Amino acid sequence: MDKILTVVIPTYNMERYLRYCLDSLCVGRGSDVLEVLVINDGSTDSSSAIAHEYEQKSPGIFRVIDKENGNYGSCVNRGLTEAKGKYIKILDADDSFDTENFEHFIDFLCTTDADLVLSDFAVVGVDRNVGKVIKYGLGAGTIFDMCKVCGSHSFVNMQMHAVTYKRDNLLQLGYRQTEGISYTDQQWIFIPMVAVKTVAHFDGVIYKYLVGRAGQTMNPEVKMRNVTHTLKCALDMSAEYQRHYDNVHGTALQKYLDARIIPFIKEGYVSSLANYNHDTKKMLADIDCLLKERSPYVYNLIGSKDVSSFHGFEYINYWRRHKNINSMLMRIICRIYLKMLASKRKAREQDPMYVPVSF
Repeated sequence: MDKILTVVIPTYNMERYLRYCLDSLCVGRGSDVLEVLVINDGSTDSSSAIAHEYEQKSPGIFRVIDKENGNYGSCVNRGLTEAKGKYIKILDADDSFDTENFEHFIDFLCTTDADLVLSDFAVVGVDRNVGKVIKYGLGAGTIFDMCKVCGSHSFVNMQMHAVTYKRDNLLQLGYRQTEGISYTDQQWIFIPMVAVKTVAHFDGVIYKYLVGRAGQTMNPEVKMRNVTHTLKCALDMSAEYQRHYDNVHGTALQKYLDARIIPFIKEGYVSSLANYNHDTKKMLADIDCLLKERSPYVYNLIGSKDVSSFHGFEYINYWRRHKNINSMLMRIICRIYLKMLASKRKAREQDPMYVPVSF
């Protein structure tokens, strides 16, 4: 029997957090409406054993899928394949749901037929206290036309924690995430939007996003080590964008997709150039060549004056023309740029839609 909602939980060595996560999903609604898939990505700790405890207690709701390690995207892809719910939502294993609101959310899903359901979410610290609530304020219960809301400030600044998709749309789209790398959560709020025609809003916090945990991929030190993952993820996002370009060109959705891909891919380029050496030069040159081949639109977009200009200096196009530039000079230029971005980020912290990465 099909469920109303499938929650997919990618899990890798999360024994410290997993019980808290799974406990937050224990609601009064029966196994006829809710399915929880714990995708154990080759964990070497007790994550699998913990998940199987919940499966044994509530086999109609919890199901554990043990697989070889393939990173985050492979878990999402497996979850999409295995899911039986009309709707699908991703929950990271170190995060949690607001249990009381979650039960109301399931009731809400039983009454709507929107392609995308947005819900508010909270940012919490390691003490699990709420630091900030991100609200979308579209109006509870109303179904909106996608083209009328996707250009709004709150929508453009959306995070993956807020979205719940109608699963069949993703299957028909042939959606798959890149496997073997990090940062593919950005893909979850990119190409799937192509299949969205209608949007509904649940007025309440469902997702509780944990920040400040040691080892998170958003930790700046970890993130720098994985800049190659960022660029590979952005490359695949760009290639998919090119595939759907003719269908979205000239629409409000194109503006949304541009607003998502530009800062994401620029961050990868600038981070590489700020640490420019023989290895990063080759890596970035290879990525840039593939980008030109797979997505001419995004390749030209990030090289445009409006996008890559730094005080009138078009740094991406300059690098493309002078790949043998002195490494020290390139590092200096881009580190100055990164400092300016950091200043802008501080200003954005006043934005109610801003999501911090640590306290």
